[in-house]
Amino acid sequence: MTTFLMPIKPKFAYRIFTRIKRYDLRRVLESKPVVKRGDRVILYVSGRVKAFMGEYTVGEVLIGPPEYIIRLLSRDPVSGVSEEDFEYIRGSPLALAMEVVDPLVYVKPVELKCIFKILPDFNPPIRLQRLDDYEPVLVMILDKAKTRSISR
Repeated sequence: MTTFLMPIKPKFAYRIFTRIKRYDLRRVLESKPVVKRGDRVILYVSGRVKAFMGEYTVGEVLIGPPEYIIRLLSRDPVSGVSEEDFEYIRGSPLALAMEVVDPLVYVKPVELKCIFKILPDFNPPIRLQRLDDYEPVLVMILDKAKTRSISR
């Protein structure tokens, strides 16, 4: 299992954590998916939140031209993907759809300002970012959230 950090807007994080949104869409440049089934995605909620709020496990992974992803997910009445999501991937060479499995909300989110106190040079992710198992930021997030998480 590989762990990734991923930025997300607050409204989309809410839809993932409340299980409304079953697929998360991303623009990608490579046809080989960087994520695979069983990987962990830790969500950095951007905007005014600026915190690592929770995570999910990746289920099915779809990759292809945006039109292909849109066609597939439009047929799924419970995908939770909206026209706004489709608009985001339009115009990209390729799109990635990750099925959201077992979303987990951290009871005590890890705020960016806490990370800056320990790792002043840390930059929040601007796209899907792979982490090593012992990356300091990963250890910090998981230690703080380990026993303080709830499944919705």
